[in-house]
Amino acid sequence: MPVERKPFSTFEDVDVWYETLQAGEAEYRQYGRWLSEQERQTAQRFVHELHRRRYVVCHGKVRLLLSRYLENAPEAIRFGRQALGKPYLLDNNGEPQTLRFNLSHSGERLLLAVGRRELGVDVEVWDPRHAPESLAGEILAPEEWAHWQRLPPARRREAFYRFWTRKESLVKAVGAGIGVGVAEVITTTVGAAGFLALPESCGLVSDWHLLDLEMESEVSGALTIACRNR
Repeated sequence: MPVERKPFSTFEDVDVWYETLQAGEAEYRQYGRWLSEQERQTAQRFVHELHRRRYVVCHGKVRLLLSRYLENAPEAIRFGRQALGKPYLLDNNGEPQTLRFNLSHSGERLLLAVGRRELGVDVEVWDPRHAPESLAGEILAPEEWAHWQRLPPARRREAFYRFWTRKESLVKAVGAGIGVGVAEVITTTVGAAGFLALPESCGLVSDWHLLDLEMESEVSGALTIACRNR
């Protein structure tokens, strides 16, 4: 199954791939054959078939896409994990690769960022079960909250997910896990996306680029990448 499409988006040396997690039976079986034994065991632990299929397709597609950059077979790709769980690529000697990647998935959508610097990506399919009114106060900084409250009600859901994906992409780029207080990650409310203030554990504002990704209707995404001089 060769991948011939171009990335969904490219910023400097970072490619972003946007994929569906739907697959036919032949594709699904092939993705399953590429998984490691540990990944297969994880897939089998899902109670619902839908979730199992999404996991297999997601991780199979990630292997396929990364194989383009590594010039290696999808099934031969090896991963390690940082102390707080962020995955990274290993070479044949078990040493970390210079190529970086980060994965996010939501619903039937997958977002994968690939480059040679630290990066994080987040995609969120808008979920009607999430009430922005009850969650915004937990994730937004005071200035973001004030801006959000001034918006017309019809625009608040989109703004909520924009802020959410920005903050999640930063947390994933840092690899700091859920211990980072996302309300301390302050982003711009108008104009181009950018960070205004960060928790100490995330470094300096000048360390990171932030980009909003233009997705399809009712899907939001963001990319955070380390500046070259970081």
